[in-house]
Amino acid sequence: MIELRQATPADLDAIMVMIDDAKSLLKSQNSTQWQDGYPADADIEQDLKNKNGWVLTVDGVPAAYLAATDFDENYLAISWDCDGPYWALHRFAVSQAFRGQGLAQKLITLVMEKGQRQGVKAFRLDTGFENRVIQHLADKLGFQERGVITVKSDNHDPRRLAYELVL
Repeated sequence: MIELRQATPADLDAIMVMIDDAKSLLKSQNSTQWQDGYPADADIEQDLKNKNGWVLTVDGVPAAYLAATDFDENYLAISWDCDGPYWALHRFAVSQAFRGQGLAQKLITLVMEKGQRQGVKAFRLDTGFENRVIQHLADKLGFQERGVITVKSDNHDPRRLAYELVL
């Protein structure tokens, strides 16, 4: 059974394994994204403290993670279609053991459904230029590319493609 739930401090170790898996995958794809120590335990702990973290479980086992925040200062640099409430989807990772099962799309879809029920009108995300997987997923889910932002967490290539989905 696949379920979405809010992440708790008890999930930290499993989430960090997923994050490390994602870092390794990005590195194998010659991406500089997430190769400077971000996201670190402290970033995920902050998600958990702020109740922004979401875990997708398969038969009770944490399989995927993302954080949904209601503000991202990096997003102030470009124009968006929706000025209303939004969630920025960040720190997305799927456990290596669960890749290829469509869980990435399922996780994002379920989190967006939660947001909609809370009055969120738009969803935003960003990704590195080399991260074709997330770019493809964003396109598949109906996100529109809105421009390029600069993030502070990457010293190699801080440029990111920014996407938005207005519902």
